[in-house]
Amino acid sequence: MTGDISFASFNLYNFQEAGKKMRGRKVPQKLYDQKVAWTSDMIGRLDADVIAFQELWNPKCLQDVFSAFPDYKLIFIADSWYDIAVAMAVRPPWKLKAKKLHKEFPFKSLYKAKQQGGEDDEVDVRINRFSRTVIEATLENPASDAPDVTVFAAHLKSKLPTHLTRAAKNHQSAMGAAVSTIRRTAEAAALRCILTDKMKRTDRPVVVLGDMNDDPRSNTLALLTEQPSLMPTARGADVGLYSALQLQQLRSFRDVFYTHDFNRLKDTLDHILVSEQFFEPSTDALWRHTETKVWNDYLEDDAKYTSDHGIIRAGFKWV
Repeated sequence: MTGDISFASFNLYNFQEAGKKMRGRKVPQKLYDQKVAWTSDMIGRLDADVIAFQELWNPKCLQDVFSAFPDYKLIFIADSWYDIAVAMAVRPPWKLKAKKLHKEFPFKSLYKAKQQGGEDDEVDVRINRFSRTVIEATLENPASDAPDVTVFAAHLKSKLPTHLTRAAKNHQSAMGAAVSTIRRTAEAAALRCILTDKMKRTDRPVVVLGDMNDDPRSNTLALLTEQPSLMPTARGADVGLYSALQLQQLRSFRDVFYTHDFNRLKDTLDHILVSEQFFEPSTDALWRHTETKVWNDYLEDDAKYTSDHGIIRAGFKWV
């Protein structure tokens, strides 16, 4: 049916144009051609209506990939940018109705003063911007009576230690990892505030796609989703988000999915999070989850032109 919709999240793993510098080195033409061909092949396999991308250095990279898929509309944060960025692709019958970018947090700082007689828990976190701009896209489907869907494409701070110039050499790793964790948590809190403002007391379908750099049971995902009940008796949550992987696990009674493999530690860092309109038991359900699938076989090959993340896709049937 024309109201059906599918979502995917695709970490491109430092996709830069041939001849341009990336991390101090120029990208060889052969490697670029291989990456364009592989990425194009994966797009064909995904067959998704809405795709969020991470780690894109240059819009030309996706333009070259999607020359084989002219129906898709590409959405970028700008005509050009520095370092990596998120992007999106949308195909008919779904189309872009409005776009908004989020770089600044909806708050200036996270602050808690020490209380008289209480435990020593004074906090002052002055992170007030996303490390990577978040895209908010409102999508419409003129071919059906399905409501507009608001999709957020995000890439939260990684677990890699932040380089610190003032930390002692022996403690660079620990302090840097702490800063990265604090930044990722602040970003999750900021995105949750944006989501709550968008979803509170509304029937607006909302989807969050991207590399959250944390697993489904982490504090990061708990902040983003607000941990709604997945019990069959649940009737939905106004501002909650449901993991498409967990929706698949409810159908398959297994938990064997992973989208990242680092030092043989398999983890799920890439997510599709959907509002109650996509959660079948909800009284406000408009779509039914059909299948969530992860492509990750190539992670074992470690080829330079592929990705270091699995690609996740979830489909939903308009009911």
